[in-house]
Order: sequence, then structure tokens, then C-alpha cells
Amino acid sequence: MSHDTAGEAREGLLDSVAGKAKEVAGAVSGKDDLVEEGQLQQAEARNRRAAVADDAVADAKQEEAADELRATNREAAVQKGAAHAQAERDEAVVEQQRQGEHAAAARDAEVQEAVGREAAEVRADELAESRRREAEGIAADATSTEQQAEAERARLQREAAAADRQAAQLRAQTEK
Repeated sequence: MSHDTAGEAREGLLDSVAGKAKEVAGAVSGKDDLVEEGQLQQAEARNRRAAVADDAVADAKQEEAADELRATNREAAVQKGAAHAQAERDEAVVEQQRQGEHAAAARDAEVQEAVGREAAEVRADELAESRRREAEGIAADATSTEQQAEAERARLQREAAAADRQAAQLRAQTEK
């Protein structure tokens, strides 16, 4: 908070007490203007207390939104890291499989050199291409997860900004 809530509360209490004292003194002495001044001072004290309460609520909402944004950012970072790690593991497995399949195809080709060398290489390339497409699909899923996390982060930032605007409006209303 950028202001002294306790100080404002004390000031509001003092204004309320002083206003009541003026009202009583005016009533006893028959001075209507003093009674009215005391009542106005008490009303101002009530308004100040309400403004302090509104500020506290707005500050709490703003802090809650900021906490939620931080939590979502942490969760998004964890999800992003997990998605990247999974994509890298999947790509490594696919690459190992491709290399193993390529080696097996090469052995087959040596055994059946005259008959099936070209067919075995085509089969290995098709299989490798299929695995590559699978890896691209996994990478696309990881990108989608990142985009969803970014959209959630942006939504929470908008909510935090709305809370900030609401707090500013409440402060502006209470200062009037």
C-alpha cells in the first residue's frame, strides 16, 4: 500500500470525535452553525472510513490477481518445460528408431543386394518420414500447450489490469 491506513483510521476517528464534540457544543450553546459543522465533520469521517475500507478491498483484490498471475506463470513455465522435454525425448527416440531401422535396412540390403536393396531403402525412408511426422505432431502439441499457457497468462494480466483500474476508480471516487 502506498498510504498509511492506520494513520487515516486515526485521523478519521479524531475527526469523528471532534465533529461530535462540535455538534454537542453547538446544541448546548444554541449555535446551529456549530451543530451543522460537527455533523459535516462526522459525515466526512464516515466517508474517510468507507474510502479506507474500499482501498483495502481493492488492494486485496489486486494482490490476489497478482498472486494468481504469478501462479499461472509458474504453471505455464512448468508445462512449457515439460512439453519441451517430452518433445526432445520423443524426437530422440524417433531418431534412435530411425537409425536402428536404417541400419536394419542396410543389413537387409546387403543380404539381398541384387533383389531388394532399393526397396529396403525406400521402406526405411518411408518409415523414417512417418516417424518424423509423428515427431512434428508432438512438437505441434507442445506449441499448442505453450500458446494456451500464454493465452491464460494474457487473460490474467487483463484481469489484473482491470483490478488496477477498478482500484484507481475507487480511489478517485473516494478522493472526490
